[in-house]
Amino acid sequence: MIKKAITIFFLFFLLSNISYSQKLEIGLKGGTNFATQKLNGISGVESITGYHIGGFLYFKLPILFGIQVEGQYSTQGSEFQINQVINKNNLRYINIPILIRNDFGPFNFHFGPQFGILTDAFSLKGVKNSIKDQFLGRDFSIVVGIAVRLPANLGLSLRYVRGLRNISDNNLLNNETKNTMFQLSLKYSLIQWGIKKNKK
Repeated sequence: MIKKAITIFFLFFLLSNISYSQKLEIGLKGGTNFATQKLNGISGVESITGYHIGGFLYFKLPILFGIQVEGQYSTQGSEFQINQVINKNNLRYINIPILIRNDFGPFNFHFGPQFGILTDAFSLKGVKNSIKDQFLGRDFSIVVGIAVRLPANLGLSLRYVRGLRNISDNNLLNNETKNTMFQLSLKYSLIQWGIKKNKK
């Protein structure tokens, strides 16, 4: 109940401040995920390479910073061995980062929470097996990143995403699983209002 109230308040805060925004930016973004997982009781966990694609909305508040809201389709997971058998967790999320963004010149620093909704999960052990029932449907992470504005309405960003919630739903094994990843992204701004553009 408290989480829902906080979410509703935050959304109301975002919507009520867009009309007072001094800067507005809307665009598309996508890139590479270097993802892994913290698996309790399992050593030798390795990262896998995935991708993310989606869009973003940024608006500058009347104070020092702005808010950037994103929607991403993201592929994540990890690779590990149990009894010399290679296992690969492949998870598919709709991620919604809500970030505080502070611009300084062509650069910006951003941080904030990310909410994830699990859409699919499968394991590769020679064949594809669904494991969605072994994971909770929601994830919660913290995001920290830096970005640079490039010519031609482009931008490049690097961020670290650390999962704070145990996403395992396998109560029998008492496993703890948390998502972690680095993201390298390229963005393209469709709309830029009040934002100084980089020239070639």
